Amino acid sequence: MTTINISLPNTQAELVDSLVLRYNFANRSEFFRALLRKIAIDTGLLHETVVYPFISPKTRSKKQVMKAFTKNGRYSKSFLTDLEEGLDDSSYFQ
Repeated sequence: MTTINISLPNTQAELVDSLVLRYNFANRSEFFRALLRKIAIDTGLLHETVVYPFISPKTRSKKQVMKAFTKNGRYSKSFLTDLEEGLDDSSYFQ
């Protein structure tokens, strides 16, 4: 792996650190790698299928799932609304 050093103003470094924490990246490098992958995929420079390690929730209670996501505080109201609609449509939670 190649190491690249960059210089950022303090405000941008603080922004990176807050995004690393908010989105649970292991470190700044993981954040920048994810950012570069996203840009490359969105611009068509990289044709990659991203596979996420989804696992079934331990509960089949839609109410418990929604409570956990809401309590987390990291998700927007629109995301939570979409999540709830998806849970309503899911056969797993029927």
